[in-house]
Amino acid sequence: MKNWLDEVTNSAGQGFQVGLIGGSTFHFFKSLCISPTHIPTACHAARLNAPRIGGKLAAWSVLCNVSHDALVFVRQKNDPWDRIFAPAISSGLLSLLCRRSLRASACFSMFGALYGTVPEVGLIMADKLEADRKLEKRGSSKTN
Repeated sequence: MKNWLDEVTNSAGQGFQVGLIGGSTFHFFKSLCISPTHIPTACHAARLNAPRIGGKLAAWSVLCNVSHDALVFVRQKNDPWDRIFAPAISSGLLSLLCRRSLRASACFSMFGALYGTVPEVGLIMADKLEADRKLEKRGSSKTN
């Protein structure tokens, strides 16, 4: 149980850090584009909005981690489907809590599924390339 709680709190911290860095950068440059000569205004906009973005990303990270662990517990196996459905579930639930709209929740669930699918396809392709490379290496060593 302690290991699981450590993993969840680390996920929250990492999500908050990523949201804080990304949110401050985005809001700084967004404010700078609106008013290019007012750097203090851009700093103020970043200081105001970055913690909000960091908190939202931390909540999404925790919910994604918890939903992944719940799927692994219920299904009794850890496979790529769990890592695809976890972001979809967390995005849909957060959208439902914030916007209270089923249509928005469905759209965000699809976006979360897409977000979970992209890394999994990358991992599958990397495994396939590695297997092809090993097969090629084994075939060339037999002919020599």
